[in-house]
Amino acid sequence: MKYTEKELYDFMDTQREVKVTCTDGQEFTGQCWAYCAVVCKEEYGIDEPCLDVGSTQIRSSEIEKIEVI
Repeated sequence: MKYTEKELYDFMDTQREVKVTCTDGQEFTGQCWAYCAVVCKEEYGIDEPCLDVGSTQIRSSEIEKIEVI
């Protein structure tokens, strides 16, 4: 499942910790910050929206599932 930019911002707006499961099976937990595609492109060279969890930038296309914990 590819999360939209709005969905990523909705998770950030909860101000709660999340558990992100990636398509390769990696899992990240913690507070998240969402970034639009423009910011990701300028700051990280990633040409799509991304989520920052624990200082790890995760592309929206790499996210299998996001859960609020």
